[in-house]
Amino acid sequence: MTLLPIVARELRVASRRKRTYSIRFRSAFTAVVAGGVLLFILTHIPMVPGVGWATFQILAWFCFVHCVGLAGNTADCISEEKREGTLGLLFLTDLNGWDVALGKLFANALQSFYAVLGTFPVVAIVLTLGGVSLGQFCKVALALLNVFFFAHTAGLLASVLSRVQSRAHATAAVLLFGFLTGPPLLAGIVSDWNFGPPALLLAAVSPGYALVQIMLPGGGDFFWFSLVVVHLTAWFFLALASWRLPYCWQDKAGPVRLRWRDRFRQWTYGRPAFREDLRRRLARVNAFFWLVSRNRLTPLVFPILLALVVSLLIWGLWESDSSDRVGFMIPFVLMLHSALLGGVSSEAGQHLEEQRRTGALEFILCTTPLTPNEIIAGQWLALRRLFLRPLMAVLAVDMFMLLVNHTHFVRANAEDKLTSDLFMTFTMIMLVVDFIAAGHVGIWRAMANKQARRNVGAVETFFLLIAIPLLILAAIGALLALFDWDPESAVLPLCLWFILALATAVVTSVTAKHQLATRFREMAVVRASEPIGLIGLLKRLLG
Repeated sequence: MTLLPIVARELRVASRRKRTYSIRFRSAFTAVVAGGVLLFILTHIPMVPGVGWATFQILAWFCFVHCVGLAGNTADCISEEKREGTLGLLFLTDLNGWDVALGKLFANALQSFYAVLGTFPVVAIVLTLGGVSLGQFCKVALALLNVFFFAHTAGLLASVLSRVQSRAHATAAVLLFGFLTGPPLLAGIVSDWNFGPPALLLAAVSPGYALVQIMLPGGGDFFWFSLVVVHLTAWFFLALASWRLPYCWQDKAGPVRLRWRDRFRQWTYGRPAFREDLRRRLARVNAFFWLVSRNRLTPLVFPILLALVVSLLIWGLWESDSSDRVGFMIPFVLMLHSALLGGVSSEAGQHLEEQRRTGALEFILCTTPLTPNEIIAGQWLALRRLFLRPLMAVLAVDMFMLLVNHTHFVRANAEDKLTSDLFMTFTMIMLVVDFIAAGHVGIWRAMANKQARRNVGAVETFFLLIAIPLLILAAIGALLALFDWDPESAVLPLCLWFILALATAVVTSVTAKHQLATRFREMAVVRASEPIGLIGLLKRLLG
Protein backbone atom coordinates (compact mmCIF):
# COMPACT_ATOMS: atom_id res chain seq x y z
CA MET A 1 0.00 0.00 0.00
CA THR A 2 1.30 3.48 -0.89
CA LEU A 3 2.23 5.64 2.08
CA LEU A 4 0.04 8.78 2.07
CA PRO A 5 -1.57 8.01 -1.32
CA ILE A 6 -3.27 11.42 -1.73
CA VAL A 7 0.03 13.21 -1.11
CA ALA A 8 1.78 11.03 -3.69
CA ARG A 9 -1.01 11.58 -6.20
CA GLU A 10 -1.07 15.35 -5.72
CA LEU A 11 2.71 15.57 -6.09
CA ARG A 12 2.57 13.60 -9.34
CA VAL A 13 -0.19 15.86 -10.67
CA ALA A 14 1.69 19.00 -9.64
CA SER A 15 4.87 17.78 -11.32
CA ARG A 16 3.05 17.82 -14.68
CA ARG A 17 1.74 21.37 -14.30
CA LYS A 18 3.57 24.17 -16.04
CA ARG A 19 2.42 26.56 -13.32
CA THR A 20 4.32 24.59 -10.67
CA TYR A 21 7.62 25.48 -12.32
CA SER A 22 6.75 28.93 -13.65
CA ILE A 23 5.62 30.26 -10.28
CA ARG A 24 9.15 29.88 -8.88
CA PHE A 25 10.53 32.02 -11.68
CA ARG A 26 7.85 34.68 -11.29
CA SER A 27 8.24 34.90 -7.52
CA ALA A 28 12.03 35.04 -7.79
CA PHE A 29 11.81 37.66 -10.54
CA THR A 30 9.48 39.80 -8.44
CA ALA A 31 11.82 39.48 -5.45
CA VAL A 32 14.81 40.44 -7.62
CA VAL A 33 13.05 43.56 -8.92
CA ALA A 34 11.79 44.59 -5.46
CA GLY A 35 15.16 43.90 -3.84
CA GLY A 36 17.04 45.76 -6.57
CA VAL A 37 14.83 48.84 -6.30
CA LEU A 38 15.03 48.77 -2.51
CA LEU A 39 18.80 48.38 -2.53
CA PHE A 40 19.16 51.19 -5.05
CA ILE A 41 17.09 53.56 -2.93
CA LEU A 42 18.86 52.72 0.34
CA THR A 43 22.33 53.11 -1.16
CA HIS A 44 21.43 56.66 -2.29
CA ILE A 45 20.21 57.75 1.15
CA PRO A 46 23.22 58.69 3.25
CA MET A 47 21.27 58.63 6.52
CA VAL A 48 20.74 54.84 6.36
CA PRO A 49 23.64 53.05 8.09
CA GLY A 50 24.27 49.41 7.17
CA VAL A 51 22.53 49.09 3.82
CA GLY A 52 22.89 45.30 3.82
CA TRP A 53 21.26 44.91 7.24
CA ALA A 54 18.45 47.37 6.40
CA THR A 55 17.71 45.59 3.10
CA PHE A 56 17.81 42.22 4.84
CA GLN A 57 15.27 43.33 7.46
CA ILE A 58 12.83 44.78 4.93
CA LEU A 59 12.98 41.70 2.68
CA ALA A 60 12.58 39.38 5.68
CA TRP A 61 9.44 41.15 6.91
CA PHE A 62 8.08 41.29 3.37
CA CYS A 63 8.49 37.50 3.13
CA PHE A 64 6.83 37.15 6.55
CA VAL A 65 3.73 39.03 5.40
CA HIS A 66 3.77 36.97 2.20
CA CYS A 67 3.84 33.69 4.18
CA VAL A 68 0.93 34.78 6.37
CA GLY A 69 -1.11 35.96 3.38
CA LEU A 70 -0.68 32.61 1.61
CA ALA A 71 -2.84 30.95 4.28
CA GLY A 72 -5.82 31.72 2.05
CA ASN A 73 -4.74 28.86 -0.22
CA THR A 74 -5.86 26.29 2.35
CA ALA A 75 -8.69 28.25 3.98
CA ASP A 76 -11.33 26.87 1.58
CA CYS A 77 -9.89 23.51 0.48
CA ILE A 78 -12.03 21.32 2.77
CA SER A 79 -15.11 23.55 2.99
CA GLU A 80 -15.31 23.56 -0.82
CA GLU A 81 -15.41 19.75 -0.81
CA LYS A 82 -18.16 19.83 1.82
CA ARG A 83 -20.26 22.24 -0.22
CA GLU A 84 -19.91 20.10 -3.34
CA GLY A 85 -20.64 16.87 -1.43
CA THR A 86 -17.43 15.10 -2.53
CA LEU A 87 -15.63 14.88 0.81
CA GLY A 88 -17.60 11.84 1.93
CA LEU A 89 -16.53 9.90 -1.16
CA LEU A 90 -12.93 9.95 0.06
CA PHE A 91 -13.89 8.19 3.27
CA LEU A 92 -15.64 5.35 1.40
CA THR A 93 -12.10 4.06 0.80
CA ASP A 94 -9.42 3.04 3.28
CA LEU A 95 -8.25 6.63 3.68
CA ASN A 96 -8.19 8.20 7.13
CA GLY A 97 -8.17 11.78 8.34
CA TRP A 98 -4.37 12.12 8.21
CA ASP A 99 -4.28 11.01 4.57
CA VAL A 100 -6.91 13.54 3.49
CA ALA A 101 -5.55 16.38 5.64
CA LEU A 102 -1.95 15.97 4.48
CA GLY A 103 -3.08 15.49 0.87
CA LYS A 104 -5.09 18.71 0.91
CA LEU A 105 -2.24 20.52 2.67
CA PHE A 106 0.32 19.42 0.08
CA ALA A 107 -2.00 20.04 -2.86
CA ASN A 108 -2.87 23.60 -1.87
CA ALA A 109 0.45 24.65 -0.34
CA LEU A 110 2.91 23.31 -2.93
CA GLN A 111 2.80 26.23 -5.35
CA SER A 112 2.90 28.81 -2.57
CA PHE A 113 5.84 26.91 -1.04
CA TYR A 114 7.72 27.29 -4.31
CA ALA A 115 6.83 30.99 -4.32
CA VAL A 116 8.40 31.42 -0.88
CA LEU A 117 11.37 29.21 -1.71
CA GLY A 118 12.13 31.26 -4.82
CA THR A 119 12.64 34.40 -2.72
CA PHE A 120 15.31 32.90 -0.44
CA PRO A 121 18.22 33.24 -2.94
CA VAL A 122 17.35 36.92 -3.37
CA VAL A 123 17.50 37.45 0.39
CA ALA A 124 20.80 35.53 0.48
CA ILE A 125 22.37 38.01 -1.97
CA VAL A 126 22.30 40.56 0.84
CA LEU A 127 25.03 38.51 2.56
CA THR A 128 27.54 39.89 0.06
CA LEU A 129 26.82 43.47 1.24
CA GLY A 130 27.99 42.80 4.77
CA GLY A 131 26.26 43.34 8.08
CA VAL A 132 24.41 39.99 7.88
CA SER A 133 25.89 36.68 8.97
CA LEU A 134 25.15 33.25 7.54
CA GLY A 135 23.64 32.20 10.85
CA GLN A 136 21.14 35.09 10.77
CA PHE A 137 20.10 34.17 7.22
CA CYS A 138 19.59 30.51 8.18
CA LYS A 139 17.54 31.52 11.21
CA VAL A 140 15.35 33.80 9.08
CA ALA A 141 14.81 30.98 6.57
CA LEU A 142 13.79 28.60 9.38
CA ALA A 143 11.46 31.19 10.93
CA LEU A 144 9.78 31.93 7.59
CA LEU A 145 9.27 28.24 6.76
CA ASN A 146 7.85 27.77 10.26
CA VAL A 147 5.42 30.68 9.76
CA PHE A 148 4.48 29.24 6.36
CA PHE A 149 3.65 25.86 7.91
CA PHE A 150 1.74 27.48 10.79
CA ALA A 151 -0.34 29.72 8.49
CA HIS A 152 -1.34 26.87 6.17
CA THR A 153 -2.31 24.51 8.99
CA ALA A 154 -4.38 27.30 10.54
CA GLY A 155 -6.13 27.77 7.20
CA LEU A 156 -6.72 24.01 6.94
CA LEU A 157 -8.25 23.88 10.42
CA ALA A 158 -10.50 26.85 9.62
CA SER A 159 -11.63 25.07 6.45
CA VAL A 160 -12.47 21.90 8.40
CA LEU A 161 -14.51 23.86 10.95
CA SER A 162 -16.46 25.81 8.31
CA ARG A 163 -18.67 25.10 5.36
CA VAL A 164 -19.23 28.54 3.85
CA GLN A 165 -16.30 30.12 2.01
CA SER A 166 -16.57 33.51 3.72
CA ARG A 167 -16.76 31.93 7.16
CA ALA A 168 -13.70 29.77 6.43
CA HIS A 169 -11.63 32.78 5.39
CA ALA A 170 -12.90 34.80 8.36
CA THR A 171 -12.05 31.97 10.79
CA ALA A 172 -8.55 31.67 9.33
CA ALA A 173 -8.05 35.45 9.55
CA VAL A 174 -9.23 35.57 13.18
CA LEU A 175 -7.04 32.61 14.10
CA LEU A 176 -3.92 34.11 12.53
CA PHE A 177 -4.62 37.62 13.82
CA GLY A 178 -5.20 36.27 17.31
CA PHE A 179 -1.92 34.36 17.43
CA LEU A 180 0.05 37.19 15.81
CA THR A 181 -1.18 40.00 18.06
CA GLY A 182 -2.69 38.33 21.12
CA PRO A 183 0.47 36.94 22.80
CA PRO A 184 2.51 40.17 22.36
CA LEU A 185 -0.34 42.27 23.79
CA LEU A 186 -0.75 39.93 26.75
CA ALA A 187 3.01 39.93 27.22
CA GLY A 188 2.98 43.74 27.31
CA ILE A 189 0.29 43.69 29.99
CA VAL A 190 2.15 41.07 32.03
CA SER A 191 5.45 42.97 31.71
CA ASP A 192 3.76 46.05 33.19
CA TRP A 193 3.11 43.91 36.26
CA ASN A 194 6.89 43.25 36.49
CA PHE A 195 6.64 39.50 35.93
CA GLY A 196 9.78 39.51 33.72
CA PRO A 197 10.55 36.18 31.98
CA PRO A 198 6.92 34.90 31.90
CA ALA A 199 6.05 37.85 29.67
CA LEU A 200 8.78 36.89 27.21
CA LEU A 201 7.67 33.26 27.25
CA LEU A 202 4.10 34.35 26.54
CA ALA A 203 5.21 36.51 23.60
CA ALA A 204 7.12 33.55 22.16
CA VAL A 205 3.81 31.90 21.23
CA SER A 206 3.37 34.47 18.44
CA PRO A 207 4.65 33.26 15.02
CA GLY A 208 6.42 36.58 14.42
CA TYR A 209 8.34 36.58 17.70
CA ALA A 210 11.15 34.38 16.36
CA LEU A 211 11.74 36.86 13.55
CA VAL A 212 11.77 39.72 16.06
CA GLN A 213 14.41 37.88 18.09
CA ILE A 214 16.68 37.68 15.04
CA MET A 215 16.40 41.42 14.42
CA LEU A 216 17.46 42.36 17.95
CA PRO A 217 20.95 43.96 18.13
CA GLY A 218 22.44 41.36 20.47
CA GLY A 219 20.37 38.45 19.24
CA GLY A 220 17.37 37.05 21.10
CA ASP A 221 17.47 34.38 23.79
CA PHE A 222 14.06 32.92 22.99
CA PHE A 223 14.43 32.25 19.25
CA TRP A 224 14.59 28.46 19.45
CA PHE A 225 11.91 28.32 22.12
CA SER A 226 9.53 30.37 19.96
CA LEU A 227 10.39 28.29 16.90
CA VAL A 228 9.58 25.02 18.67
CA VAL A 229 6.38 26.31 20.30
CA VAL A 230 4.98 27.68 17.03
CA HIS A 231 5.95 24.49 15.20
CA LEU A 232 4.20 22.29 17.78
CA THR A 233 1.14 24.54 17.61
CA ALA A 234 1.03 24.03 13.83
CA TRP A 235 1.17 20.24 14.30
CA PHE A 236 -1.63 20.55 16.86
CA PHE A 237 -3.75 22.38 14.27
CA LEU A 238 -3.02 19.64 11.73
CA ALA A 239 -3.84 16.86 14.21
CA LEU A 240 -7.08 18.58 15.21
CA ALA A 241 -8.08 18.99 11.56
CA SER A 242 -7.25 15.32 10.85
CA TRP A 243 -9.29 14.16 13.84
CA ARG A 244 -12.28 16.28 12.88
CA LEU A 245 -12.23 15.52 9.13
CA PRO A 246 -14.06 12.14 9.11
CA TYR A 247 -17.00 13.66 11.00
CA CYS A 248 -17.32 17.19 9.64
CA TRP A 249 -19.07 16.18 6.39
CA GLN A 250 -21.78 13.95 7.87
CA ASP A 251 -25.39 15.15 8.14
CA LYS A 252 -26.74 13.75 11.37
CA ALA A 253 -30.35 13.63 12.45
CA GLY A 254 -30.94 16.58 14.72
CA PRO A 255 -32.29 15.98 18.24
CA VAL A 256 -35.26 17.75 19.66
CA ARG A 257 -33.01 20.50 20.95
CA LEU A 258 -31.13 22.57 18.41
CA ARG A 259 -27.43 21.87 18.01
CA TRP A 260 -24.96 24.71 18.50
CA ARG A 261 -24.50 25.05 14.73
CA ASP A 262 -28.25 25.49 14.24
CA ARG A 263 -28.42 27.97 17.09
CA PHE A 264 -25.55 29.97 15.65
CA ARG A 265 -27.19 29.96 12.22
CA GLN A 266 -30.50 31.10 13.73
CA TRP A 267 -28.67 33.83 15.64
CA THR A 268 -26.81 34.87 12.48
CA TYR A 269 -29.82 35.11 10.20
CA GLY A 270 -32.45 35.77 12.84
CA ARG A 271 -35.72 34.07 13.60
CA PRO A 272 -38.26 33.41 10.82
CA ALA A 273 -40.23 36.55 11.64
CA PHE A 274 -37.09 38.69 11.44
CA ARG A 275 -36.01 37.07 8.15
CA GLU A 276 -39.44 37.63 6.66
CA ASP A 277 -39.47 41.29 7.69
CA LEU A 278 -35.94 41.77 6.31
CA ARG A 279 -36.91 40.13 3.02
CA ARG A 280 -39.91 42.40 2.59
CA ARG A 281 -37.94 45.57 3.32
CA LEU A 282 -34.85 44.81 1.23
CA ALA A 283 -36.46 42.93 -1.65
CA ARG A 284 -38.75 45.90 -2.20
CA VAL A 285 -35.61 47.95 -2.92
CA ASN A 286 -33.59 45.32 -4.82
CA ALA A 287 -33.92 41.53 -4.80
CA PHE A 288 -30.20 40.91 -5.10
CA PHE A 289 -29.59 43.38 -2.28
CA TRP A 290 -31.69 41.16 -0.01
CA LEU A 291 -29.89 38.01 -1.23
CA VAL A 292 -26.42 39.25 -0.21
CA SER A 293 -27.52 41.08 2.98
CA ARG A 294 -29.27 38.35 4.95
CA ASN A 295 -26.43 37.88 7.47
CA ARG A 296 -27.13 40.35 10.26
CA LEU A 297 -23.73 39.87 11.98
CA THR A 298 -21.60 40.94 9.01
CA PRO A 299 -22.29 44.70 9.49
CA LEU A 300 -20.92 44.41 13.05
CA VAL A 301 -17.53 42.89 12.15
CA PHE A 302 -15.70 45.94 10.86
CA PRO A 303 -17.08 48.43 13.46
CA ILE A 304 -15.85 46.13 16.25
CA LEU A 305 -12.47 45.79 14.55
CA LEU A 306 -12.32 49.56 14.05
CA ALA A 307 -13.06 50.17 17.72
CA LEU A 308 -10.24 47.83 18.73
CA VAL A 309 -7.78 49.47 16.34
CA VAL A 310 -8.71 52.99 17.47
CA SER A 311 -8.24 51.91 21.07
CA LEU A 312 -4.79 50.64 20.10
CA LEU A 313 -4.08 53.99 18.42
CA ILE A 314 -5.02 56.00 21.51
CA TRP A 315 -2.92 53.74 23.71
CA GLY A 316 0.06 53.99 21.33
CA LEU A 317 -0.16 57.77 21.10
CA TRP A 318 -0.36 58.07 24.86
CA GLU A 319 2.54 55.72 25.58
CA SER A 320 4.88 56.87 22.80
CA ASP A 321 7.26 59.79 23.05
CA SER A 322 5.95 63.12 21.74
CA SER A 323 8.70 63.32 19.11
CA ASP A 324 7.85 59.85 17.76
CA ARG A 325 4.11 60.31 17.41
CA VAL A 326 4.28 61.51 13.79
CA GLY A 327 6.15 58.35 12.82
CA PHE A 328 3.59 56.28 14.73
CA MET A 329 0.57 57.77 12.97
CA ILE A 330 1.74 57.14 9.38
CA PRO A 331 1.95 53.31 9.52
CA PHE A 332 -1.26 53.24 11.55
CA VAL A 333 -3.10 55.16 8.82
CA LEU A 334 -1.76 52.83 6.13
CA MET A 335 -2.83 49.78 8.15
CA LEU A 336 -6.31 51.14 8.85
CA HIS A 337 -6.95 52.16 5.23
CA SER A 338 -5.61 48.87 3.88
CA ALA A 339 -7.91 46.93 6.23
CA LEU A 340 -10.96 48.89 5.09
CA LEU A 341 -10.13 48.55 1.39
CA GLY A 342 -9.35 44.87 1.86
CA GLY A 343 -12.78 44.35 3.41
CA VAL A 344 -14.51 46.23 0.59
CA SER A 345 -12.67 44.32 -2.15
CA SER A 346 -13.38 40.99 -0.44
CA GLU A 347 -17.07 41.68 0.18
CA ALA A 348 -17.60 43.17 -3.30
CA GLY A 349 -16.87 39.95 -5.12
CA GLN A 350 -17.40 37.27 -2.52
CA HIS A 351 -21.08 36.50 -3.21
CA LEU A 352 -20.81 36.93 -6.97
CA GLU A 353 -17.75 34.69 -7.13
CA GLU A 354 -19.43 31.95 -5.14
CA GLN A 355 -22.70 32.13 -7.06
CA ARG A 356 -20.87 32.22 -10.37
CA ARG A 357 -18.82 29.16 -9.41
CA THR A 358 -21.93 27.14 -8.50
CA GLY A 359 -23.85 28.32 -11.58
CA ALA A 360 -26.47 30.13 -9.48
CA LEU A 361 -25.70 33.50 -11.08
CA GLU A 362 -26.29 32.18 -14.58
CA PHE A 363 -29.51 30.57 -13.34
CA ILE A 364 -30.67 33.92 -11.87
CA LEU A 365 -30.01 35.75 -15.13
CA CYS A 366 -31.85 33.13 -17.18
CA THR A 367 -34.92 32.54 -14.99
CA THR A 368 -35.59 35.86 -13.23
CA PRO A 369 -36.31 39.37 -14.53
CA LEU A 370 -33.17 40.69 -12.81
CA THR A 371 -30.82 42.50 -15.19
CA PRO A 372 -27.02 42.83 -14.83
CA ASN A 373 -27.43 46.50 -13.87
CA GLU A 374 -29.86 45.56 -11.08
CA ILE A 375 -27.47 42.90 -9.78
CA ILE A 376 -24.57 45.35 -9.72
CA ALA A 377 -26.79 47.99 -8.09
CA GLY A 378 -27.84 45.47 -5.42
CA GLN A 379 -24.22 44.62 -4.69
CA TRP A 380 -23.42 48.32 -4.32
CA LEU A 381 -26.35 48.77 -1.93
CA ALA A 382 -24.94 45.94 0.18
CA LEU A 383 -21.48 47.54 0.18
CA ARG A 384 -22.88 50.90 1.27
CA ARG A 385 -24.87 49.18 4.02
CA LEU A 386 -21.75 47.45 5.33
CA PHE A 387 -18.97 49.99 4.83
CA LEU A 388 -20.40 53.51 4.52
CA ARG A 389 -20.47 54.13 8.26
CA PRO A 390 -17.01 52.56 8.80
CA LEU A 391 -15.71 54.78 5.99
CA MET A 392 -17.05 57.87 7.74
CA ALA A 393 -15.55 56.66 11.02
CA VAL A 394 -12.12 56.13 9.44
CA LEU A 395 -12.26 59.60 7.88
CA ALA A 396 -13.18 61.02 11.29
CA VAL A 397 -10.16 59.25 12.83
CA ASP A 398 -7.95 60.69 10.08
CA MET A 399 -9.31 64.17 10.74
CA PHE A 400 -8.72 63.70 14.47
CA MET A 401 -5.07 62.76 13.86
CA LEU A 402 -4.71 65.70 11.49
CA LEU A 403 -5.90 68.03 14.26
CA VAL A 404 -3.73 66.32 16.88
CA ASN A 405 -0.71 66.95 14.65
CA HIS A 406 -1.12 70.71 15.24
CA THR A 407 -1.32 70.51 19.03
CA HIS A 408 1.43 70.46 21.65
CA PHE A 409 0.75 66.74 22.06
CA VAL A 410 3.00 66.16 18.99
CA ARG A 411 6.41 67.79 19.00
CA ALA A 412 7.93 68.00 15.52
CA ASN A 413 9.53 70.58 13.29
CA ALA A 414 7.63 72.50 10.63
CA GLU A 415 8.90 70.29 7.80
CA ASP A 416 7.70 67.08 9.46
CA LYS A 417 4.29 68.59 10.25
CA LEU A 418 3.88 69.79 6.65
CA THR A 419 4.78 66.32 5.39
CA SER A 420 2.32 64.62 7.75
CA ASP A 421 -0.41 67.13 6.82
CA LEU A 422 0.07 66.41 3.12
CA PHE A 423 0.18 62.69 3.79
CA MET A 424 -3.04 62.71 5.81
CA THR A 425 -4.84 64.91 3.25
CA PHE A 426 -3.76 62.80 0.29
CA THR A 427 -4.62 59.52 2.00
CA MET A 428 -8.09 60.79 2.95
CA ILE A 429 -8.80 61.69 -0.67
CA MET A 430 -7.35 58.41 -1.89
CA LEU A 431 -9.44 56.45 0.62
CA VAL A 432 -12.67 57.77 -0.88
CA VAL A 433 -11.46 57.22 -4.45
CA ASP A 434 -10.13 53.75 -3.66
CA PHE A 435 -13.38 52.87 -1.87
CA ILE A 436 -15.31 53.44 -5.08
CA ALA A 437 -12.63 51.77 -7.19
CA ALA A 438 -12.47 48.74 -4.86
CA GLY A 439 -16.19 48.16 -5.32
CA HIS A 440 -16.04 48.29 -9.13
CA VAL A 441 -12.78 46.35 -9.44
CA GLY A 442 -13.82 43.76 -6.83
CA ILE A 443 -17.01 42.94 -8.72
CA TRP A 444 -15.16 42.90 -12.04
CA ARG A 445 -12.34 40.61 -10.89
CA ALA A 446 -14.81 38.23 -9.24
CA MET A 447 -16.66 37.93 -12.54
CA ALA A 448 -13.54 37.75 -14.73
CA ASN A 449 -11.72 35.20 -12.59
CA LYS A 450 -11.45 32.00 -14.62
CA GLN A 451 -10.38 29.93 -11.65
CA ALA A 452 -13.74 30.72 -9.98
CA ARG A 453 -12.57 29.81 -6.48
CA ARG A 454 -10.99 31.04 -3.26
CA ASN A 455 -11.79 34.72 -3.58
CA VAL A 456 -8.95 35.40 -6.04
CA GLY A 457 -10.75 38.55 -7.17
CA ALA A 458 -10.17 40.20 -3.78
CA VAL A 459 -6.44 39.45 -4.00
CA GLU A 460 -6.24 40.90 -7.51
CA THR A 461 -8.18 43.99 -6.43
CA PHE A 462 -5.86 44.53 -3.48
CA PHE A 463 -2.88 44.17 -5.82
CA LEU A 464 -4.23 46.72 -8.29
CA LEU A 465 -5.18 49.35 -5.71
CA ILE A 466 -2.60 48.86 -2.94
CA ALA A 467 0.47 47.07 -4.30
CA ILE A 468 0.75 49.04 -7.55
CA PRO A 469 0.71 52.48 -5.79
CA LEU A 470 3.39 51.23 -3.38
CA LEU A 471 5.50 50.07 -6.33
CA ILE A 472 4.95 53.48 -7.91
CA LEU A 473 6.20 55.12 -4.71
CA ALA A 474 9.30 52.91 -4.73
CA ALA A 475 9.94 53.76 -8.38
CA ILE A 476 9.59 57.47 -7.61
CA GLY A 477 12.15 57.13 -4.83
CA ALA A 478 14.55 55.37 -7.20
CA LEU A 479 14.19 58.05 -9.88
CA LEU A 480 14.63 60.88 -7.41
CA ALA A 481 17.74 59.20 -6.05
CA LEU A 482 19.29 59.45 -9.52
CA PHE A 483 19.01 63.25 -9.37
CA ASP A 484 20.54 63.54 -5.87
CA TRP A 485 17.22 64.42 -4.26
CA ASP A 486 17.39 65.63 -0.66
CA PRO A 487 15.88 62.76 1.42
CA GLU A 488 14.85 65.14 4.22
CA SER A 489 12.10 66.63 2.02
CA ALA A 490 9.23 64.27 1.25
CA VAL A 491 6.82 66.80 -0.30
CA LEU A 492 7.78 66.10 -3.92
CA PRO A 493 7.50 62.27 -3.77
CA LEU A 494 4.20 62.55 -1.87
CA CYS A 495 2.73 64.79 -4.56
CA LEU A 496 3.98 62.53 -7.35
CA TRP A 497 2.63 59.46 -5.56
CA PHE A 498 -0.78 61.09 -5.07
CA ILE A 499 -1.09 62.01 -8.76
CA LEU A 500 -0.02 58.59 -10.04
CA ALA A 501 -2.04 56.63 -7.46
CA LEU A 502 -5.12 58.71 -8.22
CA ALA A 503 -4.65 58.06 -11.94
CA THR A 504 -4.24 54.33 -11.29
CA ALA A 505 -7.43 54.15 -9.21
CA VAL A 506 -9.46 56.13 -11.75
CA VAL A 507 -8.22 54.09 -14.73
CA THR A 508 -8.88 50.74 -13.04
CA SER A 509 -12.30 51.88 -11.84
CA VAL A 510 -13.36 53.13 -15.29
CA THR A 511 -12.03 49.95 -16.92
CA ALA A 512 -13.90 47.74 -14.45
CA LYS A 513 -17.12 49.69 -14.87
CA HIS A 514 -16.88 49.42 -18.67
CA GLN A 515 -16.19 45.67 -18.51
CA LEU A 516 -19.17 45.09 -16.22
CA ALA A 517 -21.46 47.15 -18.44
CA THR A 518 -20.52 45.30 -21.64
CA ARG A 519 -19.50 41.75 -20.62
CA PHE A 520 -21.44 40.88 -17.47
CA ARG A 521 -23.55 38.11 -19.03
CA GLU A 522 -20.54 36.69 -20.83
CA MET A 523 -18.47 36.58 -17.64
CA ALA A 524 -21.31 34.98 -15.66
CA VAL A 525 -20.73 31.69 -17.52
CA VAL A 526 -18.14 29.46 -15.80
CA ARG A 527 -15.54 28.13 -18.20
CA ALA A 528 -12.62 25.76 -17.86
CA SER A 529 -10.09 26.59 -15.19
CA GLU A 530 -7.15 28.59 -16.45
CA PRO A 531 -4.22 29.93 -14.39
CA ILE A 532 -4.04 33.70 -14.13
CA GLY A 533 -0.61 35.21 -13.72
CA LEU A 534 0.62 38.75 -13.40
CA ILE A 535 1.06 39.09 -17.18
CA GLY A 536 -2.46 37.83 -17.81
CA LEU A 537 -3.84 40.23 -15.21
CA LEU A 538 -2.10 43.19 -16.83
CA LYS A 539 -3.33 42.08 -20.27
CA ARG A 540 -6.91 42.04 -19.01
CA LEU A 541 -6.46 45.40 -17.36
CA LEU A 542 -5.15 46.96 -20.57
CA GLY A 543 -7.56 45.05 -22.80
